[in-house]
Amino acid sequence: MLLGRSVWLCNAGAWKREPFDGRGDLANPAVARLAELLSGECRERTVVVFEPEGLAHQTVDCPRVCRSVFATLARVRSEHPVVASENLGWGIEHPEPVHGGGFSTLMHSELTPGLAHLHDACMRAGSQLPAAWSAFTAATASPRTRSTAPRARFVLFLLPGFVAVAICAKGKRSFRAWTGAMEDRDWKALCALIGDAEARSVPSIAEAELRRGSIAVITEGEPERCCPVWPEIRATGRVEAVAGMDMLASNAARIGARHPGNLVEGFPRPRQLDQCLVGAAIGCLAAATALGAGVPGQLRQLKAVEATGSARVAALTAHLSDLRRNQGEMEALRNEASQGPGPMQVGRHGALLGLAEAVPDALTITSFSIDRDDHFEIEAIVVGSDFDPDGTKKALAHAGFRPEGASGWLFNSGSGRLSVSGRYAAPRP
Repeated sequence: MLLGRSVWLCNAGAWKREPFDGRGDLANPAVARLAELLSGECRERTVVVFEPEGLAHQTVDCPRVCRSVFATLARVRSEHPVVASENLGWGIEHPEPVHGGGFSTLMHSELTPGLAHLHDACMRAGSQLPAAWSAFTAATASPRTRSTAPRARFVLFLLPGFVAVAICAKGKRSFRAWTGAMEDRDWKALCALIGDAEARSVPSIAEAELRRGSIAVITEGEPERCCPVWPEIRATGRVEAVAGMDMLASNAARIGARHPGNLVEGFPRPRQLDQCLVGAAIGCLAAATALGAGVPGQLRQLKAVEATGSARVAALTAHLSDLRRNQGEMEALRNEASQGPGPMQVGRHGALLGLAEAVPDALTITSFSIDRDDHFEIEAIVVGSDFDPDGTKKALAHAGFRPEGASGWLFNSGSGRLSVSGRYAAPRP
């Protein structure tokens, strides 16, 4: 397993952590160490939990389609070019319905190459890397044998050098991770995500139900050793289960490789295609040699090569037929999409930049959503003493995030929580 900046290995039933705090030639030096370990493995198949520092987790609105069709959607390819990359791993969770209609998924993707090095290391060792799972997928996916973690609304990782929260509620899936030493404001943000023991006013019944959800904890050893707020979390009575790294590893091993969250699903195909082309070239060379020599034994070998080539042509023809059928389905999806509402006049990128400029340092956003109708919801927590509510309200309105009505701006000075909702309107230049 690779979690943050650490590699976790199981030796004689005990888990050992190898931390890496510096930077190397790769995006994370822990990736280089894991590649070194995999290159020396002699196993036929290897499955890894891959959650390095910087792995992105984004909520994406999409139709209810499979992974292959998802990667062909024009808006997805425009906003998330990683789906067309041959060097970056990515995966999605199964699309689920969201409030207000439509579907959304949680997308996991690399920002810098790492999985490609692990895949090549396995090939050098003569083994395969059929699957690599993000921490969210490994902890929340439901294999044939259900574990306790998927039944909880929150999965909390409390490990040395790696703390994370996976929110598993339908329509509100997200993942947030911290690597290295955490400050007091980080622990406050973690408590805000899972909902602490204090009585707080919430903007909706769905949010209240989410905050009352049960918690599953994945840790190694005593949780309080790496989580100073563990006594408060345990005192809420919401901790449903505390499991070790063995549960996470067992869950990852049971997930089917065809799950859309498989981060390496796109890697073997171009490499296998290259091998087929090389094999076809070798076969053609062998056929030319047999024709030139005219030896009966070589003629028999030529016939065998021709039979193999015919089988490959038949397989490629069938594959081409599947691609043409997929193309027809994609055209139908595009025609359906063209009948719906048009795209936003302003890209999400501009809206996010405006929001980032409007939020002061004394405020930390814990939740943000905006739908196709430009309706937005912002949840935040005050982490500084110099927070100016009126100034922040004006800055958000200037950035296009203007609250609607009296319920569009709810600020509790006692708890330090802020809730803003309304309809986004692009600011005029």
